[in-house]
Parts: sequence; structure tokens; C-alpha cells
Amino acid sequence: MVALAFAAIFFGTVISVLPPLPGWFEWVDAHRSEWLLLTSVAAALGFLLMMAGILWLIIDRGTPLSHQAAEDVERSVRMAPRPVAWRATSYRVWGTAQGQSAYDEFSFRAAKEAWWSGAWRSDPIWRRRSLTAVGALLMTIGAFGIGFTLGPPPIKVLTGGALLYAITRTTWGFWRA
Repeated sequence: MVALAFAAIFFGTVISVLPPLPGWFEWVDAHRSEWLLLTSVAAALGFLLMMAGILWLIIDRGTPLSHQAAEDVERSVRMAPRPVAWRATSYRVWGTAQGQSAYDEFSFRAAKEAWWSGAWRSDPIWRRRSLTAVGALLMTIGAFGIGFTLGPPPIKVLTGGALLYAITRTTWGFWRA
């Protein structure tokens, strides 16, 4: 994994000196405050829209968690960042506990059909799904854009390439659906 990271940085460094990229990077650096404002607003707005869609899902289709399920969530949240060797502990929630659980899924084909039929404008479920998807897209573009704006040229190549790859694959998947 470390070798892969060094290889990515090496190739990012090599690619960052190829024309016309240095001129583009200088232009971005000359307008850093504007780019940072734009990408930060996109990331924050995307996060708010995505969370609004998730909360809308929980409010509309959420089911209450049992006490045992609340303890399971507590355990998974507390234990997730720790190594496996430390997982010999029991977590209990004393007193009352509340929580909601909600689940939703759809395919690219269903999203494409909802787009072309106009259901994303009239159907509340597709409005929520569209809100969440647009928020996730904005948040991703904004987060990668912040890295692109603040990073040195090799990081600009890596973040820009990763974002371009993700958008291309998502667009290709949507197109083929």
C-alpha cells in the first residue's frame, strides 16, 4: 500500500510538469481565494442537501430502533476506529435510548427513467432521492476541489484525476443504464 502511494505521488509529480498543466496550476493558484470560496460553498451546500435528503428519508420511512439495536449502534460507533485486539468489551446503554432506521436503494436505470419521465419533479420519493444525489455530487466535487485548490501540483493532478475518473464512471454508468 505504501508503494502504491509513492507510485501515485511519483506519477502525479511527473504528470504535473507536462504542458499545459503548469500554466493551469499557476492560474488556479493566482485565483486561490475565489476557487476556495467556490469549492467550500459547494462542499458545504452539498453536505446540507445530502443530510436534508437523509433526514427526509428517516422522517418519512424511518422505523424506531429497539433498545438492543441502539446498543449495537453504540458499540459499532465506539469500536469502529480501534484495532481488532481491543474488541473484547461489552457496551450497554442504561436508561432510555431512541433511534430511527431507514433504508432506500435504486438503480441507475430507475434514476434515468425518473429523470426522463419527470418523476423527480412530481414524485416525493424521487424528489428526496434527487436532493440526496445532488447533495452527494456537490459535496464530492467541493471536497476534491478544496484539495485541488490548496494542494501542490502533484496533489492537484491526483485529486483532479480522481474526481475526473469518478465523474466519468458515474456518467458512463448512468448513460448505459
